Amino acid sequence: MKVATGSVIGSSLLAGCLGDNGAGDYPPSTMTFVNAYSEGGGVDTNMREIQPYLEEELDTNFDIEYRDGAGTRVAANTVAQEPELHSIGGTLSPATPAAVAIDEYEGDELEFTLDDIRPVGTISEEAAVIRVREDEDRFTTIEELVEYGEDNPGELTVGSSGPTNRNVLSVIQLMEETDAEFQIVPYDGGGPTETALLQEEIDVAARSVYNSADVNDETLCLTIYAEENPEPDLTDDAPPVNDALGTDIDYDPSNGIQFYFVSADAADEYPDRFDTVVDALEAAMQNDEYIEDLEEIGEEDKVFHNGPDETEEILENAYETYVEFAPMFDEYVQ
Repeated sequence: MKVATGSVIGSSLLAGCLGDNGAGDYPPSTMTFVNAYSEGGGVDTNMREIQPYLEEELDTNFDIEYRDGAGTRVAANTVAQEPELHSIGGTLSPATPAAVAIDEYEGDELEFTLDDIRPVGTISEEAAVIRVREDEDRFTTIEELVEYGEDNPGELTVGSSGPTNRNVLSVIQLMEETDAEFQIVPYDGGGPTETALLQEEIDVAARSVYNSADVNDETLCLTIYAEENPEPDLTDDAPPVNDALGTDIDYDPSNGIQFYFVSADAADEYPDRFDTVVDALEAAMQNDEYIEDLEEIGEEDKVFHNGPDETEEILENAYETYVEFAPMFDEYVQ
């Protein structure tokens, strides 16, 4: 009995010591994935694709919560305040760094800073695109869209995840480089934006290559914000915007990178837990079955993995860029 008791005590002490670093009984049987956008959008799609492999690596199940709104601030703040590292957030850069930059520019009280969240890693990368309905007859090329926007200033509505999303910026860049004038209509995620386009609530949708692949058959892609079009089949072989219009738009600020993150305080309190999540994400993204799943739908090229340090650098660069662009959002998005 004493031996057994001693073993129990020893095990308890060991678990306690490991618990200080976050090992022991981790992860829990259920974790929460906090999506900064609405159901059906790009973050949701990517999570659904990798979810079984991430769950396998962590030996857990994920409940998905949609905390869309306020330019990703709700989700970021929700995860930042979770103390046990039982929640993982999914969002976009530059959207989340942009939220901090915009709040600072406008003098608002910061709901969170980049120091409050800890990147786990990136999951995908994709370029911005401009889409219209397949039956749209007023313009079927980016040149015709711009011409219409010049001849009818403010008439056309362009929907996007917003109000400070990179896709919004892509529309602002287009207006800055041409004489076209559009009315920007922000939505809480890609799903609602696409629904609004198909239901004719808006004329144009500013989206991304893979995030809008689900409406490829019902829409026409007019242009892509990239030096070359990596996915002609998913984008109607749309031309790069600078090639089509002779503009000089910088593509990098509108290039979207999805990343996962946790509470910085929880990561500091439980470093072993953080390492467990980091390793699990990397392993899941390297899973052969996951890659095969993406190959079957022609989206394997979107995979873009960086570890925590590299991702943190990406976020810092995005923040600095959006400090520069903040006045434009104030001017163009009402």
